[in-house]
Amino acid sequence: MKILISSCLLGNKVRWNKAQKLDSDLLFWCQSNNIELIPVCPEDELFGTPRPPIKLIQIEENIKADMKSVDVSSSLEEKSKQIFNRHPEAVGFIGIKNSPSCGLSVGVRGHGKKIKGYMHRFASVPTDESSHMRNQERREVFLKRIKKYIENSIQES
Repeated sequence: MKILISSCLLGNKVRWNKAQKLDSDLLFWCQSNNIELIPVCPEDELFGTPRPPIKLIQIEENIKADMKSVDVSSSLEEKSKQIFNRHPEAVGFIGIKNSPSCGLSVGVRGHGKKIKGYMHRFASVPTDESSHMRNQERREVFLKRIKKYIENSIQES
């Protein structure tokens, strides 16, 4: 099983400030369940590292991804779609908390709203977030969702 994962969770220094968020427990769990991890980072692919942080803001009725007063929403949307298209064998995605591209529930500045990051919005595969995966029960639920996705994909073929 191949799963896309936020590259920073593998210890890669791709966050906006050249940091990483290595999650050794999650990596060990994936290895013990024969899950091959494919690192991805839409923001690093688009803007490199380091880069200015991206914040989600509301402008009128729309939520926008703002990087130094530039709307990068359409770039993040397109890059997220490209990543999934580039990896048709992927059966899941694990993102990182609070990331505008990879977070499952990301805050919108000044409005108390939360929305899905771009990778979760455009996924056709089961997704979750590393912070949720600290719980063994949540890991098992994610694994069941992936197995069901695989089963449904085989039946559709």
